[in-house]
Parts: sequence; C-alpha cells; structure tokens
Amino acid sequence: MGIVRLRKSEFAQARDLLTRASRMGGAGKWAEALQSARFYADLDSARTALDKGDLAQAERLATALSQSDFRDKGPAVSVLASVYERQGRYNEAAELYRQLGKAGAGAATAQASATRNEARAALDAGDSARAEQLLRAAMGNAPDDPWVAYDLAGLLQQQGRVAEQDALVRQLSYSDKPEPLYAAALILDRAGRTGDAQAVAARIPEGQRTAEMRNFIAGLGISATIAQAKAAGARGAQGQGLAMLRQASEMRGLSADRMGALAQGMLELGDARGAGQLAAQALDAPANDAGAYDAAVRVLAQTGQDGIAMSAVQKASALAGPSLQGQRSLGNLKATLAAAQADRMRQAGQFAPAFDMLQAAWNDAPGNEEILSALARLYQSGGLNAQAAQTFRMLLAQKPADRDAMVGLIDTASASGDMETARAVTQQAIQMHPADYRVYMAAARMARTRGNDGDAARYLKTARALYMRETGMAPGAVMANGNPFAAAPQSANPFRAMAAPQPVNPFALGSNPAALSAPYAPPMGFAPQPPVWSGFGVPAPAAMPAYPPAPGYAAPAGFPGMTAPAPSYGNLVYADQAYADRNNGVTNVPADPVLAEIDQQLQQSADESGPRVDVDTGYRSRSGETGLSKLREMTGSASLSVPVAGGRVGVKATAVVLDSGRPTGSGLARFGTNATPEAQGIVDEQPSQLTSAETQHQSGVAVTASYVSKLLKLEAGVTPLGFPKEHVTGRIEVTPRLSTNATARIWADRKPVTDSIIAYAGTDDPRTGAFWGAVMKSGGGLSLSYDRNGNGVYADGSFYHYDGTAVRDNDSVEINAGGYLRAWQNARSGVSVGFNVNYQNYDNNQNYFTYGHGGYFSPQSFLSVNFPIRYWTNDGPMSIQASVAPGYQSYDQQGEPVYPTEPGAQGVLDFLKSQNSDVRSRYDSISKTGFGLSAAGAISYRVSPNTRLGGELNINTFGEYKEFKTLIGLKQNIGGN
Repeated sequence: MGIVRLRKSEFAQARDLLTRASRMGGAGKWAEALQSARFYADLDSARTALDKGDLAQAERLATALSQSDFRDKGPAVSVLASVYERQGRYNEAAELYRQLGKAGAGAATAQASATRNEARAALDAGDSARAEQLLRAAMGNAPDDPWVAYDLAGLLQQQGRVAEQDALVRQLSYSDKPEPLYAAALILDRAGRTGDAQAVAARIPEGQRTAEMRNFIAGLGISATIAQAKAAGARGAQGQGLAMLRQASEMRGLSADRMGALAQGMLELGDARGAGQLAAQALDAPANDAGAYDAAVRVLAQTGQDGIAMSAVQKASALAGPSLQGQRSLGNLKATLAAAQADRMRQAGQFAPAFDMLQAAWNDAPGNEEILSALARLYQSGGLNAQAAQTFRMLLAQKPADRDAMVGLIDTASASGDMETARAVTQQAIQMHPADYRVYMAAARMARTRGNDGDAARYLKTARALYMRETGMAPGAVMANGNPFAAAPQSANPFRAMAAPQPVNPFALGSNPAALSAPYAPPMGFAPQPPVWSGFGVPAPAAMPAYPPAPGYAAPAGFPGMTAPAPSYGNLVYADQAYADRNNGVTNVPADPVLAEIDQQLQQSADESGPRVDVDTGYRSRSGETGLSKLREMTGSASLSVPVAGGRVGVKATAVVLDSGRPTGSGLARFGTNATPEAQGIVDEQPSQLTSAETQHQSGVAVTASYVSKLLKLEAGVTPLGFPKEHVTGRIEVTPRLSTNATARIWADRKPVTDSIIAYAGTDDPRTGAFWGAVMKSGGGLSLSYDRNGNGVYADGSFYHYDGTAVRDNDSVEINAGGYLRAWQNARSGVSVGFNVNYQNYDNNQNYFTYGHGGYFSPQSFLSVNFPIRYWTNDGPMSIQASVAPGYQSYDQQGEPVYPTEPGAQGVLDFLKSQNSDVRSRYDSISKTGFGLSAAGAISYRVSPNTRLGGELNINTFGEYKEFKTLIGLKQNIGGN
C-alpha cells in the first residue's frame, strides 16, 4: 500500500504506511522507498509553509532536506532558494541557484534565477546600473524565462522608463503560455493598470491556472471594483461607489491586503466608519507577509484607531520573523503607521507633533519613502516650500517616476521661486506620465505662477480631457540615501514657533539642493506675485489682508485687502485686489470636485489670457464746507486690456465730475483773495465787499495707458482733459519676491491730489481771476511684507514732493506698519484680525482755501493706531468681503499765513491786522485727538463665465473729514472658454 501511495505522489500517507511496514520487519526492503516518501512529504510541507508565508518553518524543513543524503536534493535546494528570495537574502539565493544550474537539469532557468537574485542584491546596494546589466544578460541566456523580464520591468518602472517597460509587456503578451501571460499581468497590475492586467490574465487557459494565478485574478476583480467605485465617486455618485465596495467586502476568503484596499477605497469615498471597521476585520484575514497589512494599518491610523493599528503591527511582526526581508517589511509597516498618524496631525494643524513623530520614525527606518513623502507634505503645509522641495528631491532620487513626488516638487519649487526646477520637473513628469491629469494640473499651476495664463489654459484643457476619460465621462478611453533630519538635533523642530509672525529659521537640509539629485537645478530667481487688477475682486482664501494707510495708498505687496484708516486723501484709486486662485465662482459648477476645480482654474486663466473690458461707475462724498473742503465726485470709467508678454496692456478712460457748491458767508471770506476785502471792512468798520464766487464745478476725462504683470507695473497718462490745467501722470512699480514668504514693493509715481476741487482741478480767484491749485505729488516708497499661512507683518515708507500752480511747495514722509493673524478659516470663508500704526509728517499746512494754499489735509504730525477685523467668503459665483477698523488718532496742524505765496498781499493783511486785532492774517494752529473708524465692504457676482458684476462701499472718519465712497462695476471677458 505504501508503494502504491508513493507512486500516486501521496507522500505523507506513503511515509506513514512504509514506516509501519518497516517496523514489522524487513526494514531494508522498504528503506529506499521510505527515504523517498519522507523526503517528498517534508518537501510538500516546506512548500505549504512557503505558500502560507511561514518562512521560518519552510527554511527549517528545506535546509534539513538539502543537507540530507537523498540522491536528488534539487527540489529542496530550489525551495530553500525561494525562501531566501522571500527573506531578501539574494546573494545566498543566487548561490543556491548556481548549484542547481551545475546539476544539469534546468541549468538555463537556474542560472537565470541566480542572476535575478544577484541583480536584486545590486539593487539593494543601490547599484541600479549593475542590476540592469545583470538582468539583460539573464534575458539573453534564458529568453523563455518570464521572471527575468518581470524583474527588469520593475526596475524600469522605478526609473520612469515607461516605454521600455511596455515593450517588455508586449513581448510577454505575445506568448500563449500561462507563465509569460501571468508575468505580464503582474507587471501591469504593479503599474496600476488594472483593466489591462485583467485583459491579459483572462487569456490564461482556465485549466492551466495555478492556485496562485486564480487568487491573483480574483484580486484583480477586487481592484477593478475599487477603481470603478472611485470613478463613480468622482462623478458625484459616492453612494453607488460605496455600495460596490460594501458588496465586494462581503466576499468570502478575502485576504488581508484586499480587505485593506477595499477599506482604503471606502475611506476615500467618505465612509470613515465603515472603512475603519473593515480595516479592523482585515486583521483576522489570511496574510502571507507583513506587507499584507499595509493598507489596513493606513486606514486604521487615518481614522484614529491607533490601538488597533498597533495590534496589526504586532501581528505583522509575528509574520515577519527574523529575516532581513521580513524586518524590512515590518519597518515599512511601522513607517506607514507613523506617516498616516503624522498626516492626520498635519491636517489638524498640529505641525510640531507631526514633525516629532516623523523624525522618530525616520530613526527607526532611515530612507523610508512613506516618511519622506509625509515629511514633504508637512513642510509644504507648513509653508516651508524650500525644505519641501528638497525632500521631494530626495524621494525622487529613490523613486524617479513617483508622480506624487513630481507634482509636489513642481508646486513647492514654484512657490519657493525656483522656476527652473519647476519647469524641468514638469517636462519630465509629462514625459513619464503622459495620461495623468494630476500632472497637467500641476503644470497649469506652475504656468499661472509664471504669469503664462495661455499655457495654463492649455494644460487645464488636457487635464480635463484626461480626467473625463479616466472617470468614464467621455468615450475614447485607451490603455494607456540622504537623511533629512541629519542637519539638526532632535529638538530643532521648525514648527514649534509657527504661530510667531517673524520668520522661522528651520534646520537646513543641505546647502546645495541640486547635489541631492542632478536632474533638478538649484533654486534661483524669485517667483512673481499673482496678478492684480483694479475693481471689486474678492481675495482668495489664502490671501490675508494688509491694512493700507489710506484711500489710494496701495497695500503692501502680497497682502491685498481693503482700504483702511488714515488721513492722506489722495486721488480716487480703488485698491487692487488679487483674484482668488480657487473658489472663484462659476455658474453651473460640476458636482465632481476635481472637474469643478479644473473648470474654475480654466475660467481664471480665461479671465487673464483674453481681452477684457471693464466698466464701472463710482461716487465719492466728503464732508466739509460748501465750496471749500466739501466734495462730491462722480466717475465713470471704461478700459480695454489684452495679454502681452506675461502681463496685460490696457487703456482706460475715466470721466470725472466734481462738485463742491458755491462758497458763501464766512466760507467766501476764506476763498481766493477775499480775505483782503474782509479785513478792510473790519478795519473800516463797514460791511466787507466780498466778491462772489462761481459754483465750484469741474469735469473732464482722464486717460491712462498701462502694462501690468506680476513683477512690473507701468502707467502713463494725463489728469482729466477738460480741467483748467492738465498734468502728465505716471507710475513705475516693481514687486520682487525675496523668499517664499517675503515680498518687497518699490515704486515711484506722479499723480494728482484729490482732496478738494482746488487740489484736484484748481480754480480761479473771484477777485483777480488768477488761477491756483491743481496740486501734483511726486515721489515713491518701499514696502516689505512677510506672510505665512495667513499670518504676517508688513512695513512701508514713502516720500513725496507736492507742487501746484501758485501753491506753496510741500514735502511729506509716511511710515506705515502692522501685522495680522488668521483668527478662523474654512474652505469658503475666513476671519483675520490685525493692528496698524500710521505716521505722517508734512513740512507745511496746506489745508486751507485762500490763494496760495493747496486745499489738502497736510498735518505736521499725524499718528493713528487701529485694529482691523476682516471677513471674507467665497460661495459659488458670489464673493463677499467686509472689514471694520476702529482705532484712535492724534494730529496737529501749525498756523500758516493766509497768502503763503503772495508776500505783497500778505503784507497788506499784516498791516490791517496791526490796525485791528480782529483781522485774520494767519490761520491758527490746530490739534485733535480722538476715536476714528473705517469700514468697507465688497461683493462680486459672476453672472456668466465671462461676466462679473460687483460693488464696493467704503467709509472713513480718520483725519479731519469724513469720506464715503461707492463703486459699481462690470467686468466682461471678450471671447469664451
């Protein structure tokens, strides 16, 4: 019976029967058969242990068999070599395969296996060139061995050599044998091409499929279900996608890795509770090695079930055993847990604890890719873009084709001003991942940072087409060793002081980032600011406000915000606003969030990359005396701009109507040279013979030509044509980015002073007919600002010279400084609070309306302290912002002669003053201290993809006068998207 069982390959039963027969006598008769039965029975046990992942048991049995005196130990040596392969002991495995090759049977295949393991050892040592050389030699020696091609394809995939990898897949797919087809399907599955892998695996004849092949094909079905569920979720059908995943999770016999993958899919579709439960159940599912728990551990950590995740790690530890490969898998699993926990902390804003966790994990698993990825994301979220870019470089040095690392490097290099690296990586990413929409979205962000909205639109259109193809929305789908913690001690955590407004000095990752990876150039140059445009735009969520000191005084670079309190009443210029990079608002936004983001960015690119017409009308009212300081202004402007050389060239015409009323009563006596007859009447003790003035009213049309880019702004124009006197106006402004968070602004300009009709347009003296006023200010300034994550500080200083017709010259100095904090923010709205200090000084006081005075507020000292609070929200097509800035002010104005530019007329007044002390020959000095308030609001609504309506409202009580301003406008892009 024992011999019969032996001939039927029922080795365990044969062994038992032959053992019993030997005990009954005649042991020598059965010795050879019993030895064979024992050998092959133990060999079967070793193979079973190997299949179950029990490498220690498989190694013990295979080692004993290979050292036995059995005549044909080749099968045992082969099993032991397989065990060594699983354990990562590639050199030892290679030596065993060489021994098998020398034995003669299957020499070519054995030699190929030996070479494969030599190549794996070379890869472990970091010598990829040697590994490739060995594998190509093995393919030449054993062209029919599909597993050499499998290993070579893995190496090519790591290096991003997709075309060469696909050539190997085609070569294997030409075969009709099971193993080459299986190897081709494995390569495709490893590359994430589940559908293609299924198509190839389906060609393996059903009767020739091994158990391993059948399990693999079943797993492909699970992967396909996950991909279909994610596609459904991307289309907005999360419920349908989750139902597919839940149904798949009820299949019997699912392995731990498949259950973990299903749980990961459920988490991505929003079912955190169900994902966590399924990941916990995966701990009781079959697992061949420690790596099988990877997805489950990631889900458990992301859902906050750290205790169960640690249990999974402990369970994996038992599977890993003492082998090098097992310990490596276990280390990777621990790194996965640490990275997921750190990501959770990062998303909650806990940057410092996340950094500490990653640093500790790095010490346990140096070089781990999961930790590098999580650290790069942490740097990026924390605003340390230079360090993030360097960490992404380190990751790409290990995985040159890693898409997420490439996208991260494109974004962070752009943000840190290293456009050369961003462009180079963009080109490589498109070459390596030509059908990945995420790469094109990153390329579009890079192009927008460079100011090239045309390229950005082209990238986004490609991304849209690829995404719709990938998610099935459109037909046509086709197959498609550094240590970053080494430079600083354990305590050098750059995120501990993140709340402080001053720059954080993080540990250095290396003085020469390019040395980490030769293909990427070192940082150079400065990325320009996002483009700005006048009108009623609402800032992006990330753009927190600076608090400029006055209407018409531009905000410090990089901090677009509403006008804030101060008294220098310059010309009516509506503050530039940076349009939102996201949540800009378009009608008919798709339910799919990715598609919505692409469409919004396409709309923004269309806004900047095509001709645009802006039309608006405004009203300004300023308190004061009728005919003197009181002012009512109406404006209507129309502009046309087109993109040129990375910026916009435009022309603008602004109709201006000014009205102040007619001076009467005591105001008439302080207008022009009427102070002289008033004084004469006082001395003569007779009614003063004042000359009546006309109604103070002027109108005209100002014309301006401009070029505006992120770095440079040029303007040239004239004051309103139709005013009594015209002047040339102009501005040059440069806005360089000094670092990732710091920006400077340098400007020089000449523009009118718009505080009153006398200052803005000038007027005639009713007694003499002489013209005076039309004051222009010429000068410039420097602004420095620092912003990180919506918290920042800024400071600026400026100097201006004032001159006009028959008006005393003047000079002013202004210093403005402040800071702000993001008090609260979500995806659609936010609140910031801040403080602002403003100081101004003028050489002389021109705030009067007799002949020789300019009619503008010009205190000899002015100090205001205010506390701006700003709210913004972007909700679909509508954007709203509001701000209020209460505070205190103190200023003084020195006394001045009534006629500062007319010594003769002033001498007459001085003489009359000597005759009667009631005569006014000088204005008295004034000082005031008290409360001030400014408030502003803006609303913008996109009525169509190319049309936006908006309005602004501003109130300011700082200074001597109260001012109220409104603006209603229309922006129309010409053409369509």
